Amino acid sequence: MATGFKKKTVSIERVAAVEMAAATAPIVSDPRVSASAASAPPTQLGSIQDDKSAGTVYEVGKVYDVPLAALKSNPVNPRAVYTTMAVDEMAVSLTTSGQRISATAYIGEHGEPILIEGETRLRGARAAGLPTLRVEIRPRPENDRALYEEARAANVERREQTPLDDAIRWRELLSKKVYPTQAALAKAMKLGEDQVSRTLSLATLPSRIVHACAEHPSLLSLQMLNAVREFYEVKNSEDETIELVFEVARSGMGYRDVVARRKAAAKGPVRRPRSSREEVSFKGAKGEFKTFEEDGRIELMLKGLSVEAAKEVAEKIKALFVAE
Repeated sequence: MATGFKKKTVSIERVAAVEMAAATAPIVSDPRVSASAASAPPTQLGSIQDDKSAGTVYEVGKVYDVPLAALKSNPVNPRAVYTTMAVDEMAVSLTTSGQRISATAYIGEHGEPILIEGETRLRGARAAGLPTLRVEIRPRPENDRALYEEARAANVERREQTPLDDAIRWRELLSKKVYPTQAALAKAMKLGEDQVSRTLSLATLPSRIVHACAEHPSLLSLQMLNAVREFYEVKNSEDETIELVFEVARSGMGYRDVVARRKAAAKGPVRRPRSSREEVSFKGAKGEFKTFEEDGRIELMLKGLSVEAAKEVAEKIKALFVAE
């Protein structure tokens, strides 16, 4: 029996202090993995590579017991949040029951195995002090997008992907133009654009709140997480939001209870910026022109434009912005 991983009851204050410390470090990554290796994009190479550090030849389609020091993390890992509890539970499982499912990896430019999926198993193995991880070598993904989608599909199949993971990773993938637009991302994920938008809104949550929610699986539905986010936006307090998270976990409150708590805190509906909306049309295309007074924002949406008409609209808008 692995007594090193026995759970203990700790105070809310202690948990908050630990989470504050955790929030100062990256949510994803491992300090034992070099930044250059972790960020290297996949490129086309042969199916067999030499691992110069270990003298091992890895062949696609075969399974190896790979030394932990030789493994690199997935540079676009779909999992963005790893809790101490999850890693400790994996360490106990690997120690007591062994590794039931192989991780998967491709071979990098210098012959190093780079994980496609299996980061929790890797972290658990490190926590347990194990020397190796069983890894199946797969063909190198064509690019970062293919790598991300292969890894995420594996997580979804095992029900290990959460809206918090999606929100944090999607924001990064969009900023890096791995997916050029939210619409392209939604199409690739086979999800509605509204669901993608609601999920991305979770990326605005502070790291402390993200970690607090991640420790409690009962909070990891999109509805509940958005209710927590709205509460935080009304209260503008990380501490009060984390206290609510702990209360929800203890009492079994539903997302409607959290919505009611948010409304009570706001003493009414959440205030939204005043806006105006006007229907517009251009060369047969119809759309809307919106203005938002409080933050000085405008939005124009047109659907049904021909290629020529779209180009004309774009040129007219660009002409408004003269270099100062």
